[in-house]
Amino acid sequence: ARHFPHGRSDPGFATKLQIAAGLARRATQAGVDFRAVAADCAYGDQDGFRGELAGAGLPFVMALKRRRGTWAYGPDAHTPVDAARGLAWHGPGRTGDWTAVSRTFRDGHTTTWWAADASLGWWGPEGTTRLVVATTDPDTLPEKSTWYLATNLPRPGSPREADTAQPAADLAEIVRIYGIRNWIEQS
Repeated sequence: ARHFPHGRSDPGFATKLQIAAGLARRATQAGVDFRAVAADCAYGDQDGFRGELAGAGLPFVMALKRRRGTWAYGPDAHTPVDAARGLAWHGPGRTGDWTAVSRTFRDGHTTTWWAADASLGWWGPEGTTRLVVATTDPDTLPEKSTWYLATNLPRPGSPREADTAQPAADLAEIVRIYGIRNWIEQS
């Protein structure tokens, strides 16, 4: 803002989030084909940014902070970590709500992660926004290797799949998309 004559009220001023959404829209208009906008929790926690992308018809997969709060009835999940803890897990032999997904790292090695659709407020597997949790350990949800992801890509087989222009994305694809963002960050 300090670089513009009228600061934040200058017509040329835009926040990083507004610039990012505008670039994604312009890329689409220019014919650039991409599966989804991927972003970390600095962007993912911004309701307005997600709303701008969704309003422009752009798919996204964005991280959320584990303690990002939302309104919910007393016994319901209030944070992404609460939602993840509410998912059934009885170990690798009885996976409950979790699905094994393969995660490929920059050096080419792969590991097994676990992913699940969770519900948080109005977000859920059938909703406009899905909450996907991906982790190395559904039992302990380690902070350094657990992702809480918001996406507007519909779940395969969900009612939304037929109602949106966005192709459906299974849990493995959601993890892959965000993993690419994480992979680039490590470069």
